[in-house]
Amino acid sequence: MSGRAVAEDLGSASSDPDGFRFSPRPNQAHKIQWRSWGEEAFQEAVRANKPVFLVISCSWSSWCHLMDETTLSEPTIIAIVNNDYIPIRVDSDLRPDVNRRYNQNGWPSIVLLSSEGEILWGGVYVPPKQMLYYLGYIRRYYGENRQEIAEQVRELRERRVCRSSARVTIGHGGFCLSPEQREALEKLPAGAYEVLSGLYDRENGGFSIHPHLKFPHPPALELLLYLDRCGYPEGREMVDHSLRQMRDGGLWDHDGGGFFRYSAASDWSAPHTEKMLKENAGLLRLLLLMSRESGEQEWYDMARQLVFYLNTTLWRADVGVFSGSQSADEEYYEPGPYSRASQQAPHVDKTVYTAWNARVISAYLLAAQILQQPSLRDMALRTLDFLCTRMMHPSGCVCHYAFTGQPMLPGLLTDQVWLARVLLDAYEVQGNVFYLENAIALMHFACEELLEESSGLFFDAPENPHAVGRLELREQPLTGNAIAAECLLRMAEYSKRRMLHDTGLLVLSSCLEKYRHSGIQGAVYAHVVTRANVQGWLRDWDT
Repeated sequence: MSGRAVAEDLGSASSDPDGFRFSPRPNQAHKIQWRSWGEEAFQEAVRANKPVFLVISCSWSSWCHLMDETTLSEPTIIAIVNNDYIPIRVDSDLRPDVNRRYNQNGWPSIVLLSSEGEILWGGVYVPPKQMLYYLGYIRRYYGENRQEIAEQVRELRERRVCRSSARVTIGHGGFCLSPEQREALEKLPAGAYEVLSGLYDRENGGFSIHPHLKFPHPPALELLLYLDRCGYPEGREMVDHSLRQMRDGGLWDHDGGGFFRYSAASDWSAPHTEKMLKENAGLLRLLLLMSRESGEQEWYDMARQLVFYLNTTLWRADVGVFSGSQSADEEYYEPGPYSRASQQAPHVDKTVYTAWNARVISAYLLAAQILQQPSLRDMALRTLDFLCTRMMHPSGCVCHYAFTGQPMLPGLLTDQVWLARVLLDAYEVQGNVFYLENAIALMHFACEELLEESSGLFFDAPENPHAVGRLELREQPLTGNAIAAECLLRMAEYSKRRMLHDTGLLVLSSCLEKYRHSGIQGAVYAHVVTRANVQGWLRDWDT
């Protein structure tokens, strides 16, 4: 099957095939006449000449729960939204493509759109009184200025289409780095170290980026640890201090295990209590690497505790795969007689996410070696088998999620590359060529359906004639392209295929401009480049 089949499935994918998910506490948000994201909802908006009321929510967020219980349960707001807008509700985990383009720097994101899908106004958690004001103002403005808005949308889209990237292609003789590109890639690790050192919080550990929020950023900390091995000073010390501060400050759940997602205080003392598979996989990997580098027993012990949390709370032994998250519940985690002992544990979202499971598989393969627990390798390979059988699309790509058993949303770059990466990890551990062949097949799909040779970069999703709003313009994310380049370069080493090597170098060098504006979000790319320098992947094929 071709990419056409993927496009058809992308066009039919809804934000949630079995209904919308709301706060577990009493609310009336379901009384809003929600539509799923898609062509049909926007066509309805055009016919009715109404703006779109978009809510990007997630099942694990306390602020999303509060939005359902307050603003979206207000009878007047429910009536106005149902009468004057076309309401669309999107789960950000199920639809990262929508979330990437419309998120307002937090959850829940409330975005009022034109019927073409352009943003008229947006914000995060909006109290009822403010929401009433914005709903009234935007509806009046939209009604009075519809033609002007449509013209502005047309001009905006024309400007987007006209944007051009640097033109680079793989010629008949293969791709070689220019002297300027080679120099930039060779110097990049030093620049990355300078960026992370400048952002590092020497008092509380971690990185000072947001004035009132503190995220653990495991990819950035892992990069510091790798740079330490490459001769850059203090990398291990910064990681050691950061892990201690997270553990002792409040980000680590001392009773139940697992890391919370982030803190609203720079010293980690005000955690928001959702626990995400993706972040815990990254932090498990970091703990394991610190155990190996330092030899200190406390990191081995903490890694085992984190594995215990994942095994007892997120592991689905009945099917052999990991759940995506455990919801926030501030009352449950507060100390006192009315906390954990007397309450039900927070809800676990059993949705299967391919990329997140791939990350925890990689961490478990490493844990099996470092903690000397072969059973973790067995769990990892069982999960990998699930992804390679139950999550595959007939076209040869992998799907993004499965909510009730049916895999949905095929062909996203993030899922192809993270799964390909862990297949290569499994190949290194097991030596089974099946894993290498499957990794090559996934990257073949990515190169056929997602790679734009004129820019040297992968798009985040296949071309989709049913795309609406900002999804009509595909994006080329830095992290996804970095992992893609790593996979291609590793596969070239294993399979001795020049085209894989040349395409990997093309992608790696084409990311340079994106990286210059990425800050800490460029840590994964910087890590791949640093590894490429160490492993000799930057050499020309025939040298």
